Amino acid sequence: MKLVVFGAGYVGLVTGTGLAELGHDVRIVDIDPERVKRLSDGILPIYEPGLTDLIRRNERSGRLSFAGEIGEGFTDADVYFICVGTPPDETGDANISAVAAAADTIAAGATKPALVSVKSTVPVGTCDAIEERLRGAPVALEVVSNPEFLKEGAAVSDFFRPDRIVLGANSDEARQLLRELYAPLQLSGERLVVTDRRSSELIKYAANTMLAMRVSFMNELSRLCHVTGADIHAVRLGVGTDTRIGRRFLYAGPGYGGSCFPKDVQALIHLGKKHAVPMRLAEATHRANDEQVEFVCRLVLDHIGGIGTGKTVAIWGLAFKPETDDVRDAPAIALARFLLERGVHVVGHDPEAGATFARVVSHPSLTIAAREYDAVSGADALVLLTEWRSYRAPNFREIKARMRGDVVIDARNVWRPAEVRRAGLRYQGVGVNPNVPPSVVG
Repeated sequence: MKLVVFGAGYVGLVTGTGLAELGHDVRIVDIDPERVKRLSDGILPIYEPGLTDLIRRNERSGRLSFAGEIGEGFTDADVYFICVGTPPDETGDANISAVAAAADTIAAGATKPALVSVKSTVPVGTCDAIEERLRGAPVALEVVSNPEFLKEGAAVSDFFRPDRIVLGANSDEARQLLRELYAPLQLSGERLVVTDRRSSELIKYAANTMLAMRVSFMNELSRLCHVTGADIHAVRLGVGTDTRIGRRFLYAGPGYGGSCFPKDVQALIHLGKKHAVPMRLAEATHRANDEQVEFVCRLVLDHIGGIGTGKTVAIWGLAFKPETDDVRDAPAIALARFLLERGVHVVGHDPEAGATFARVVSHPSLTIAAREYDAVSGADALVLLTEWRSYRAPNFREIKARMRGDVVIDARNVWRPAEVRRAGLRYQGVGVNPNVPPSVVG
């Protein structure tokens, strides 16, 4: 098929490149001319494992191209994918202006009947509104909802091995075309969830909010463990072995971040208010996440003996999760700003996100170290915020030798307290009781 993808961000790049890899002719369109030029030169605007090689291979094959407009050769596309951002406005509602703009571009450029697939995360009813907007187009354009479920850091794998592919369509013809499009991803079993457009739109918000709820609940339990002496590892194992609950997304930490959970939880809250159906659990999830970030900030401050100049805190992990350079709503931003406002010098390190983090936080008392051990030199405390693999088994004796202080705050609970203590350091996890035998925590 001939396909056009609007938006050269995470979703658009992975979706477009993945579809090209499946044998389709794909053009990825973005309104940023500098981004288009850099992509054409092989320079990606994001870090996503495996994506660079995939893009280069499909560009060489002639199946993948980048442009600032639909352009010659693609006005007769079979499907137009809208993969643009829907950031929250001041009320928390999703801003769909970029979706509408992409739809207008399609209406002006399409020369044959086609599908318009909305992969952007949008409020319920958006596809109906977009289809109404397209009624004046010179050719018939049917809108379908096809939300993305790509995890940053594992997006390429998620595209080729999806848990499910949700299709919200109103006609049998649209459903059949999408079945044909995604057939190569169905070889090992049925993955399609075929439904109406409004249900499809809500599925994305519901899924992300439910996952965020699990994270926030475990974070609340970690704070309860902190004051009661219980151990969050033991609680997680005891809860997760219940087959009705399962083990995934039961890890306590410094709070969730990124481009999906914060935005989608708030958008669901706003959608409920708009329709006079309060989303109480979503509201509590959002509040609990804010409180977890505040808890970690206070924990760090307590361990360095309060505010004041002359204190230095090293932060390992600046992206909101491993295997990405995305710092949007990352807990590291909140912690760094909290400390910097109180006169503490912050030295950060991240395998991929250092430069982006420095631009976002931009403070004279913030330093980004090129190497992780350089970040801890002279520090009063080390805080682990993102569990990159390169941080999983550090040399704690080297850390001890370089630090001025002796406290290590493991906000991801990935280090073994006994190993940290053997190096002469003090260990502080999030809801971790270091006296619980290792055989219990696994």
